[in-house]
Amino acid sequence: MENSFVIKNGYLYQNGKLLPSEIRITGEKIQTVETHISTTKEEFILDISEKKIYPGFINSHDHLLASFLPKIGGNTKHQSWLSYDNLYKSSGVFAERQQVDPEILYYLGAYKNLFSGVTSVFDHIPHTVQNPFRGILPVKLIADYTLAHSVGTYSLGWGEGPALEYRMAEHANLPFVTHLGEGLDEDSKQSLRLLEKMSALGEHSVLVHCLPFGPKEVQKIAEKNASVVWCPTSNLHIFGKTTNIKLFLDMGVNVCLGTDFSPSGANNLLEELKTAKAVYFESYGETLSEDTLLRMITENPKKAFRLGNPSSILQGQIADLIVVNDTSSKNEIQISNLEPKDIDLIVVDGYPIYGSVAYQNLFSHYQIQTESIFWGKEEKLVAGSPKRLLNQVSSSLGYKKELAFLPNFSK
Repeated sequence: MENSFVIKNGYLYQNGKLLPSEIRITGEKIQTVETHISTTKEEFILDISEKKIYPGFINSHDHLLASFLPKIGGNTKHQSWLSYDNLYKSSGVFAERQQVDPEILYYLGAYKNLFSGVTSVFDHIPHTVQNPFRGILPVKLIADYTLAHSVGTYSLGWGEGPALEYRMAEHANLPFVTHLGEGLDEDSKQSLRLLEKMSALGEHSVLVHCLPFGPKEVQKIAEKNASVVWCPTSNLHIFGKTTNIKLFLDMGVNVCLGTDFSPSGANNLLEELKTAKAVYFESYGETLSEDTLLRMITENPKKAFRLGNPSSILQGQIADLIVVNDTSSKNEIQISNLEPKDIDLIVVDGYPIYGSVAYQNLFSHYQIQTESIFWGKEEKLVAGSPKRLLNQVSSSLGYKKELAFLPNFSK
C-alpha cells in the first residue's frame, strides 16, 4: 500500500487566493483537495493549525556546481560576463572550490535551495555534467531542456548551437534555455538580434538576464511569447545594474526569478525575493506585489519550463508543496518577508524532506532519517545530512569551512 497522509486545517494557494483547504497526498501525487476531508483512524493526519500552503518554489536559474563561498568581486563593475568570469576563475575561492568533489558541490547547492522552500531548480549546465545527479538530490533538477550557454562572441560551446537546439526544443516540446544580454557591452546589446537571426527566439525560449534591452527588444520578446529569468542580486553585484524588469512585466512577458550562482548571486531564493522587491521599488517608485513575486517562483517557471499545468495545487498533480508560517492574515499572500525558519514543511514528490520538529512523526511514518539544524534557536529536521557535507568540504580543504547558505548545526 502506498504511503498516504492528510494535511488538515490549512490555507491553500489556489487561483491567486489563499482559501481554507485540506489535502490528501498518496504516493507522489495529490489525491484530494477539499475544504474538509473525512479521514479514517488508519490515515496519518497532519494538522498544520491554519498555516499557509504554497506550491513548491522553483529557482529558475542556478549553477549548482558553483555552490561555494565567499562571493568574488562586487567593487569593480563589469561590462561583460566574461570579464567577471575571468576574475572569478583567477581567484583563490575558485582554486579552493576545485578541491571539492563535484557531487558534494551539487548536494550543497541542493540544500541551499531546499532551505528557502525550493522544490525544483533549473541548473544551467550541459546534460553530460548534470546527469549523474538527477534523482539523488533533496530537490529536483529540471531535467528536460535544450540549451546554449549564451549568444554572442563569448559563448561557450554548450550544445549544438542555438539554431539546432531551438529546433530540437520545438520538436520535443521542451524549453530552450540560454543566457542572453548578460552584460552591458555591444556584444550583449546585439545578442537578441543574433538569436533572431538563428531562428531561436520563440515560445520555447527561456532567456536569462536580458540586461541591456529597451522597448524595441522587449516588444520582440513579448511578440514571440518567450520567457525571461530575472537575477537582480547577481546583476547588481557584477554589473551595477539590472534588467528593466517593469518594461517586461508591462508588456506581458512571462518573468521568472533566479538566484544565479553563488559567486555573485543571492544565498537563496528568499533573499532574492527581498532584493527583487527592494530593487523594483527603488527603480520605479512602485511596490512589486506579493502575488506577482509568487507567480515568478511558481506558475511562471512551470509555464517557461513546460512542467505541466501551471495552476496552483490540484488533484492529480505531483505533490511538491511547502507549508509556511508567517504573521500576516490567514488569506494574505506574503512571501517577500519569509526567512528559512518560517518554512514549516517541504514536501517533494509526496515525501517530507524538511520540516519543524513537531512533524517528527511524519518523517517516522515515511521512515526518513533526519538531522537537526537550527536557524537561530529554531530547530528544524531535514532529510540527509548537510552537516556531513560541510565536514567533507572541510576535510577536502584541510581546515574548517563555513558556508553562509547553510544553517547552524547546534543551538
